[in-house]
Amino acid sequence: MLVFSPRVPALRPFLVGMFVDALGNGLYLPLTLLFIQQVTGLPITTVGVGVTLAATLGLAANPLAGVLIDRFDARTVLVGTYVIRALGFALYPLVDGFGPLVAVAAVIAAGDRAYYPAAGSYVAAITEGGGRDRLYALQATARNVAFGLGGLLSAAAVSLTGQTGFVLIAVLNAVSFVVASVCLLLPGGVKGSHRTGDKPGGYRRVLADRPFMGLVAAEQAFTLAHLILSVGLPLYAVSVLDAPPALLGVLYTINTLLLAAGQLPVRRTQRRARRTHAMALAGGVFILSCALYAATALLPPGLPRVAGLVAATLVFTLAELLHTAPAAALAAGTAPPALRGRYLAVHQMTWAVGQVVAPAGFSAMLGVAPPLMWAVLAALLAIACAGLLRLSSRLPAAAVAAPGEK
Repeated sequence: MLVFSPRVPALRPFLVGMFVDALGNGLYLPLTLLFIQQVTGLPITTVGVGVTLAATLGLAANPLAGVLIDRFDARTVLVGTYVIRALGFALYPLVDGFGPLVAVAAVIAAGDRAYYPAAGSYVAAITEGGGRDRLYALQATARNVAFGLGGLLSAAAVSLTGQTGFVLIAVLNAVSFVVASVCLLLPGGVKGSHRTGDKPGGYRRVLADRPFMGLVAAEQAFTLAHLILSVGLPLYAVSVLDAPPALLGVLYTINTLLLAAGQLPVRRTQRRARRTHAMALAGGVFILSCALYAATALLPPGLPRVAGLVAATLVFTLAELLHTAPAAALAAGTAPPALRGRYLAVHQMTWAVGQVVAPAGFSAMLGVAPPLMWAVLAALLAIACAGLLRLSSRLPAAAVAAPGEK
């Protein structure tokens, strides 16, 4: 039987708040640049440059969040990320120039970057053993469901009310962050910290932990793989396979629905698997999906290629399901409690790096030779899988052990 820690009262407020937060995000994420352009009235080119600059500035919030989590506690930082993003979205309708745009977008970007190490640290602090894997899986399920619902509500708001709908989205998203912060502050919640004092050494100790940094290096390959659906596949499908752009929406919907429905069932199949081995299996399935995507180019245009893309996306989605929970639980279990914030901040930087590298990297490789993108990604994943199996005996035994054994 998988058991959560005795601090179980904290789970429900966290999950409800996280669901509301994701629902709000789902309102604007599918229309991010268009949303900002419509709310601010600025030219789309100005919005693009401003958002890119703001995202770059927001990267600094990731390591800062790690320090604050270790010095204070995860819940305080998590509430802080909700509050500053609520403020940012509430201010969007008042933006009237490039400077204010960068300032507001940077505040939101900082909140986004700080959220992930804070949320990961909070889960790690209020759960243990197999319960930690289960809560990470629940979190992923709830966020995917909420993103999907948010997207539908966003489309309805814009279609029914026109430009006013974009302002409504900004307001509702701000409200969602306020509600999420209130949920975490309700009686029965916990601060989400096992810290024994902010130990000296800080990030130097994290970077000197060679097994953990090996895990981060392996995770970077998986992060690039996760970005295929949103960054690499659209370029490949439209420019190389000549697939209809509308198909991308279908593939994204299939992926989102299966991620929401499959996370907990897949997680149950991993109860007897060591987390490093579960991740290595996910890597193997990712490699298979790369091979299937590449092979789709060999199929005749039309329905055969569409079927090939759907089949490859199903395999890709299975790989995501296999990777999500064990990766998060392994990183959290490897981190010493007193430095968990810093450890998870470094682990989450793989997403920041991936979002910078993937667009240019995938585009360049597709420009040289379309199969190159899939070959390079498969090679990186193969190296990551081999590294994970070697790390199995070097990482803390309790972190690596199968969830069902705890």
